[in-house]
Amino acid sequence: MKLAVSTRQRWPNVPPRILDLMRTGAELALQLAASPEVLDELEGGNFKAVEADNQYVDPLLSAKQRRAIRAGTIHWLNGVIERPDQPVSAFLVEEAVLGLSEIFPTQAVQVLLSNARSVQDIAWQYWMKIVFQLTQDPLELQQLLEISSVSISTFIDDSLQLGIQRMKQDAEARKGGQLEVQRELISQIIAGDAVNLTSAEAQLNYRFAQTHHSAIIWSEDIDAGISDLESLAAAFQKACRQSTSLKIIVSPSLIWVWASAEFPVNEKVLEAVLKNKEHIRISYGEGGAGVDGFRRSHLDAQAAQRVLGRLKSSVQSVSYDRVRLMAFLSKDAKSIQHYAEHVLGDLAQAPATIRQSLHAFLECGCNATEAAKRLHTHRNTLLRRLAKAEEMLPRPLADNRIQVAVALEALYWIL
Repeated sequence: MKLAVSTRQRWPNVPPRILDLMRTGAELALQLAASPEVLDELEGGNFKAVEADNQYVDPLLSAKQRRAIRAGTIHWLNGVIERPDQPVSAFLVEEAVLGLSEIFPTQAVQVLLSNARSVQDIAWQYWMKIVFQLTQDPLELQQLLEISSVSISTFIDDSLQLGIQRMKQDAEARKGGQLEVQRELISQIIAGDAVNLTSAEAQLNYRFAQTHHSAIIWSEDIDAGISDLESLAAAFQKACRQSTSLKIIVSPSLIWVWASAEFPVNEKVLEAVLKNKEHIRISYGEGGAGVDGFRRSHLDAQAAQRVLGRLKSSVQSVSYDRVRLMAFLSKDAKSIQHYAEHVLGDLAQAPATIRQSLHAFLECGCNATEAAKRLHTHRNTLLRRLAKAEEMLPRPLADNRIQVAVALEALYWIL
C-alpha cells in the first residue's frame, strides 16, 4: 500500500498511529545519538570519495565532522518528535562545511556529498533496527519505513543544498583577498606546481633559499580563540631561534607556519606555552632546503598530524621525526593495538609509569642511569619498575627488545 501524498504539503499523509510510532522511534534514537560508539560508526564512513593515501585523518576536521554528525542527527530527531507529519528543516554546521573547503579546496563538494550519503546509509541501518522494535504489523512497517525514508532523504538533500550554497558564498567572499592569494600560492607550491619563485617570495615576504621548519597549529575546541593559536605560532618562531617567520591563518582554528631551520626546534619553548593551553596542538616537520624543503617540511608536519588523527592521540606537540615509525605503522590503529597487546602481554594494561620506565630504558640504549635522568626519578625506583615490567612480559626482554620497543612506542601514542 502506497502512502498518499498531499499536493499542498508535498508530504505523505499517514494515520496518527504511524506518526506516534515515528515519534516514539525518534525518542529512543535520541538515547543513542550521543553514544561514542554510534558516533564512531557514523564518522567511520566518511571521506570515501578521497583517494586512499589522502583519506581523512586530520584531527581538527574530525572533531568538526563529529560535532556536525551529532548535531545534525539530534536536529532531525527533535524535528520528528515535534512534527513527524512535516519535513524537518535543513540544518548546517558551518564550521564543518567550511572545514572541508580548507582541507579539500578542489574536492569539497564531492566530499560533502559522499560523506552525507555515507552517514545516511549507516543512520538508516540504526533506524531500521529501532523501527522493527516498534511494530511487527506488515502494513505499519511499510508505512513507517516509507515516511521515514522520505523524511531522512528530504532532510539530507535540503541540508546538502544549504551546505553547498554556503561553500560557494565563502569561496566568493574570499576571492582576491591577500590571505586567500597567499594560501592559494602555498597550496600550489605544496602540490608541486610550477610557480615563479621570485614573485612568490615577494607575495609571501619569505625566502625559499634557506632550510625550513614548518608547523601546523590547531585546536579541536569549538571555543578556542585565534589569539591562542597565534601565541603558539610566535612560540614556534622563538623555538626556531628566528626573528621572522611566515604565518598563514587558514581558519580561526588552524594556522600554518614556516621558519628558517638554522637551529633545531627547541621543544621546551613549545612545552612552556602548551602547559597552560591544553586545547591547542602543534605538529612540525624539521629541516629541508629550498622550495622542496619548504614543501617537504609542511608535508612532514601534516603526516605527523595525521598520525595523531589516526590514533586519536591526545598528545599536544609532536615532530615528524618523533613519529616516523608510527606514520608507517599506523595505517590500521586496531591492528597496532592488537600487536602491542600480543607483544607486551600484561604490561599493555600496566600503570603508565611502568610502561614509560621500560620505554625510556630502551630509548636510552638500556642505560638505567640515563633513563632515570630522563624520567626525573631515582635510579633504584627505575630499577624496581623495570623488574616489574619484566615480570609482566610474556617473553624475556633480552630475547625481544626490538618488538617490545615498537609496541611501547605504539602504546605511547594510542593511550
